[in-house]
Amino acid sequence: MSRPAMLAAGRNRITLGQDLRLLEVSQGQLWLEGTLRLRPGQAIELIGRWPGVEQGGRASVLTWRVVRLTETGPTYRGCCRIER
Repeated sequence: MSRPAMLAAGRNRITLGQDLRLLEVSQGQLWLEGTLRLRPGQAIELIGRWPGVEQGGRASVLTWRVVRLTETGPTYRGCCRIER
């Protein structure tokens, strides 16, 4: 039985390490991956502390796309810009 992708369109609090995995931080941008389906232009609030990310904060989704399809559903990856 497959599970549908979690739609985060109405959700704006995202926990790094739980909801999404941090892949890379560079020049105020975060590359993230996970099963949440975000949309470009969506404002999100990131919760958690990671190298290069100060206690989370607000970010804007720049890109978001499917990178893998598995039996349990799609995996998405994209870039978010940290708002200071």
